[in-house]
Amino acid sequence: MRVKSAATRALVVAATMALFVGSVLVGSSAARADVIAPAAGYGFAQGAPQLTMSAADLNRELDAVSKTRGEWLRVLINWSEIESTKGTYNWAVTDRVIKAARAHKLKVLSLVLSTPAWARRGGALAGMYAPPSNPASIAPFLKAFIKRYPDVTRHEIWNEPNLPAFWGLYPANPTEYTALLKASYTAIKAVQPSSTVVAAGMSPGAGAVDFVTKMYAAGAKNYFNATAMHAYVFPKGINSKPNGWSETQQVRSVMTSNGDAGKKIWLTEMGAPTRPAAGTSGSSDFGLGSLGFGATDMVTQQEQATQIVDVLRAAGQSGYCGPAFLYSVRDQGTSSNNREDNFGALLTNDWQPKITATVLAK
Repeated sequence: MRVKSAATRALVVAATMALFVGSVLVGSSAARADVIAPAAGYGFAQGAPQLTMSAADLNRELDAVSKTRGEWLRVLINWSEIESTKGTYNWAVTDRVIKAARAHKLKVLSLVLSTPAWARRGGALAGMYAPPSNPASIAPFLKAFIKRYPDVTRHEIWNEPNLPAFWGLYPANPTEYTALLKASYTAIKAVQPSSTVVAAGMSPGAGAVDFVTKMYAAGAKNYFNATAMHAYVFPKGINSKPNGWSETQQVRSVMTSNGDAGKKIWLTEMGAPTRPAAGTSGSSDFGLGSLGFGATDMVTQQEQATQIVDVLRAAGQSGYCGPAFLYSVRDQGTSSNNREDNFGALLTNDWQPKITATVLAK
């Protein structure tokens, strides 16, 4: 989930598509039919704005998803807000999002993330993404969540714990994360034995392969059904290595060497930020996973669509990837200097379709 465009008009989209389709889908005259994806399909992750946008905007974004072959929605389960007082649950926001997902016939991947002040290391002074001081404290919350939403059977535990930003600014610690994963897996399986527990999606460019290796050393093997990676390949694309896809391949090797070849890797984030100004492209050095990217890491809409199609194809042909989740549906803002405003795959901030929306359309 990213830490937290000017509109590209429909005429520009139409004009560029003729050039784009042939380069993205070589030899194809039917772009929509030829997009290759994992057997488990693809979907979308909206990130934190999912919890604060209006019901109307949420449904409008999911209407755009319904125009594609997307089958999944990654839903942020904000423990910090839901159980701000121990033992008292406020499900209002989660109800709204899951209801909208159901109405759009989307399968839900829950993303359990954040810790309430009463449970987190460092208390109220620590960031909300700090881990629980006692991993076991998450168990009652997970059981309460499953009791309320028994049809949600796929659960991702945390987001990018290999980044201090998603570990309360404490140093990333595979052993500590594994303790949280074990506690979560045990709690979930106690009440929902057939569920799929997905180990956290790792940020590329931030020691993901080493982190997963150390998770195995800490005894994680029997406490997840699948693992996850964030397969970003911007700004230079899938063939410019290292990138999120090449690291996914390396994580696969770690899994195989630990006897986990039968488990899938879910791509719980992928995509690229686009430049609001048409016709420009990113030019910075590779630095995926680090914080503070600027405008030079953004790409054109054509490049965004190419990278999304390339990663979907690679995942679909790999034989070991679970579903892929495009981050995100719609641009969060219009800043030309903040990449976090511009990750929308389908829509600009003012609801204009992006090129990827046309490429993925049914």
